[in-house]
Amino acid sequence: MKIKMFKGNKSVILFIFGTFISNIGNGMFSLIVGQMLYAATGSVGAFGLILIIQNLSSLLLNIIAGYVADLIDAKKVSVYINLIQGVILLGGVFSCLMFAKNIVIILMVINTILSICSPFFRAANFKLIPEVERHNITLLSFNGIRSSANQSGQLIGVALAAPLLLTNNPVYALGINSGCFLITSFMMNRIILVRSSDSINTTNDKNVLRSMYLAWFSMIKNILENKKLTLLIVFSIFDYISVSFVNLIEPKFATEVLANSAYISILDGGFALGAISSFLLVERVLNRWSFSGVAPLLMLLQAICYCILGSFPSPFFSSLVMFLIGLINGSSIAVFQTELQKTAENTVHGKLSSLRDIFVAFSTLVFIPIFTHIVDNSIFVGIDVFVGVLAIMSLLLYFSRFAGANKD
Repeated sequence: MKIKMFKGNKSVILFIFGTFISNIGNGMFSLIVGQMLYAATGSVGAFGLILIIQNLSSLLLNIIAGYVADLIDAKKVSVYINLIQGVILLGGVFSCLMFAKNIVIILMVINTILSICSPFFRAANFKLIPEVERHNITLLSFNGIRSSANQSGQLIGVALAAPLLLTNNPVYALGINSGCFLITSFMMNRIILVRSSDSINTTNDKNVLRSMYLAWFSMIKNILENKKLTLLIVFSIFDYISVSFVNLIEPKFATEVLANSAYISILDGGFALGAISSFLLVERVLNRWSFSGVAPLLMLLQAICYCILGSFPSPFFSSLVMFLIGLINGSSIAVFQTELQKTAENTVHGKLSSLRDIFVAFSTLVFIPIFTHIVDNSIFVGIDVFVGVLAIMSLLLYFSRFAGANKD
């Protein structure tokens, strides 16, 4: 990808760096909090409770978050949510230092607040991306670069957390995370937007609940009447299920197939590096193809990679295959997100993002327990079944006859 594509694209640079920096903080936070809770309680139960809180808050708040992102300027939502998270984490640092005996309660409170903020942040960013002034950069390229920035930040955040754990100073990671959110808030505030006059919904209805109900009812009705949009939402969830499946099989694959639990870091690193590199595939190859041609192919390629992973297990070869899975998965996520943003009207982008997140949460709750049971009995059978699911979805996606995406 040529560096000159960023020339004059100040808003793109600010958005990408803001995304990258905030995810450095997120990567540190997820690792550090798990360690701090385990050190304080001696049990993984506390971290399990955090995961439950995150999923429940996501399911319950996505309906509100999507409505707010469409009703209010998405840029303002993003700026204020980052600012709130930064301030909360900064307060958490002082609280942990002053009330160390209550650190479990403090971390639970912090995580709950961040979990409440997260759906608003995701809905606002989904709506914000097509509105950012980007000149010669296509929407697909922008989504690909943003996805890579997400993964890069997470990976670096985890790496930076290690020294703090080794020096027994994990609390300071919360301070660094706070700084990351505050810097991101500043960057997002300086972004220039190019939007249509109808990109923000307005309402004179003083009954908020009725207004929210009518807005969601209208959008869902339009989605059901639009076959392409309905299918896009349904098929887009399988890339996220694929990520969950990777997380599910990595520990057992490393321990039982590769005979060394330490290989989990190599497998996970391979997948992460592949996802980071996905913007190169998006920029150099996928921008030239129509959605109807590339989307089924990417899903089929993921199935083939999983098939190879289960057929020729070795540390080097498996890490290479995981790299390819991450590369293809990251590219597919960018392709589907771009097509969703192009197909739906700007006025419903916030609710559309929230609806997709709800579908992902429910589908994960259905698929993962099933595959957990299968993988527990045989990891190779689990991989074969998942290969079959992706292959079938690829064929269904191909024969659904999507209209090709236009270049923007």
